[in-house]
Amino acid sequence: MGNGLFDKTISLLGNTLDLRAARNKLLASNIANQETPGYRAVDINFEDELRKKQGNALSAPLARTNTAHLIPIRGTGASPAVVERPTDMESYDRNSVGIEGEMVKLSENSIMYNASAKMLKSKFNLLMTAIKEGGR
Repeated sequence: MGNGLFDKTISLLGNTLDLRAARNKLLASNIANQETPGYRAVDINFEDELRKKQGNALSAPLARTNTAHLIPIRGTGASPAVVERPTDMESYDRNSVGIEGEMVKLSENSIMYNASAKMLKSKFNLLMTAIKEGGR
């Protein structure tokens, strides 16, 4: 996506939205399992996963050897690595979910998702303005 109409910022914001959505699912799962004995809270290392996705987006493009092949989409890849989050407090049933902490993380993640979405919308609005103005 770094070539042509879309710049690196749009690629970065798209990857950010993908990772924030994946993290939201994990945090919601943690909250849903707060009463499950033995459940261990999970998360992703957002910064590391974003670096990996951006590294994939910047690597050499895939080659289309036949016109019947699908056009490769850069910047996509495997799901982010899920890690068990270390905790200082553990309940008597070995559950490591602290509901207050999970709610804070979920709220923060939602705010960051919305901010990224607004920035991406702004970039697309700028492109639309350029397209409309160029057509005059």
